[in-house]
Amino acid sequence: MSEIYVAVKAVVMKDDKFLIIKRNSSEDVYSGEWDIPGGKVMFGEDPLGALKREVKEECGLEIEPIKPIDVWTFFKNNEQTQVIGITFLSKLISGNIKLGDEHTNYKWIEFSEIDSYKIHKGIKNIIRKLKNFSV
Repeated sequence: MSEIYVAVKAVVMKDDKFLIIKRNSSEDVYSGEWDIPGGKVMFGEDPLGALKREVKEECGLEIEPIKPIDVWTFFKNNEQTQVIGITFLSKLISGNIKLGDEHTNYKWIEFSEIDSYKIHKGIKNIIRKLKNFSV
């Protein structure tokens, strides 16, 4: 049976750097790769509320979404599940990094460092669009 769901992601900015988090090697999609925080929107949940919840759960941070910067889609589970996502530019409000079980490491990096990390090309393209933007 086919399934579709909505996901949200955050490019979390602090000064002139943004947050990347390393996915656990046991994750079902892009395991062991660097990513940006985010996740699934639950039924009935406001997308911005879901974004704040996901970043808090994954990283322990409070954020303020600034604006949507990209809409994307991909398929998983042998093309049986379609994920439709929205990525938001966000700024750090407060908190200290405390990673959940899904991630093993984090870094605040500059735009020029993006190619030094194994990050999905779609995320890299989103980041490249933002290199001259500050919050």
